[in-house]
Amino acid sequence: MKRIVSLIMIMGLVGFGVASYAQSDLDAFPIGTTQMVYQITTEKMSAPQSLGFTIVSRGNDDYTVSMNIEASGTADQLAGFGFLFTGAQMSYAGGENVSYSPLQALMEQRSHLKAGNDYILPGGGSFKDITSVKIAGVQCLQGSFVDPSNADSRMTMAFSVTDPVYMFPFVRVEEQRDGKWVTTLQMELTKYTFTPPEG
Repeated sequence: MKRIVSLIMIMGLVGFGVASYAQSDLDAFPIGTTQMVYQITTEKMSAPQSLGFTIVSRGNDDYTVSMNIEASGTADQLAGFGFLFTGAQMSYAGGENVSYSPLQALMEQRSHLKAGNDYILPGGGSFKDITSVKIAGVQCLQGSFVDPSNADSRMTMAFSVTDPVYMFPFVRVEEQRDGKWVTTLQMELTKYTFTPPEG
């Protein structure tokens, strides 16, 4: 039987914005070069977007972060190019008015999460159906976020539990239409590599 665990102790929810999607602080990345590639799809885009991050850590709080994003489509489809970098735009692109603050709280407490448990979030939402999965070689816990104020939408999220990642390894936003769940936005980590410094 699943155990319901209260996360009332979670404090310091962050506001909407890029920080809502960043899973690891820069100081979590080991000295060397970490490369991540994500594939982003929305129902309004004819082809997926590719989003890449490279983080070089040299130690002593010295980092270089580079990002590249690529998408193909019509002028109208590309009007939202780069939508991912503001929370409001991501919510719009996903077709949902989803609050991501509880997910940030979950991410901050991910060391306490366990597969098979359900977690009650501040505000009455929940994170449930949690399983252990590997995404691009990164061990993750994946589950469903349910917002009681928006019963016609749901989100599947994955948190890395082994390797630092700049953004969540997996996000899928779905909307219920005519009794069926339709994916409006999906972001998935497709490549993850770490190269230690030479010498």
